[in-house]
Amino acid sequence: MQRLGAADGRATLTLLARNLQRLEWAERVSISPGDARSVLAASRVLSKGEPYAILVIMTSIVDLPPDARAVFNAEPLVVAAALLGRGPMDEVLAAGACRALHPTRFFLSESSAREWLELSLAARSP
Repeated sequence: MQRLGAADGRATLTLLARNLQRLEWAERVSISPGDARSVLAASRVLSKGEPYAILVIMTSIVDLPPDARAVFNAEPLVVAAALLGRGPMDEVLAAGACRALHPTRFFLSESSAREWLELSLAARSP
């Protein structure tokens, strides 16, 4: 399993399957636009420049300002983003993703999130 660090070691990206990534953040992280750009650069390396789907673990994020969210929302290589949280606070942080270029959904179950991402990837395959 291939892994890359980003955002000065506060984010870890893992390649779960071809074109399927998992993003996990350090505890109690506040994400800056620079952090978002760092994560997307690492994601592009993992995907080898191909479109990819991503599972984002939201549970340790305490602040995701609009300018950082805008960086994530504008990534053209993302096919779909599943935002995994534990409850209403995580869902509030995830709400701004509705403006993304790609389909984005909030989930409380990792298995449901991965299933949705896999279906999103399959729908793009020739």
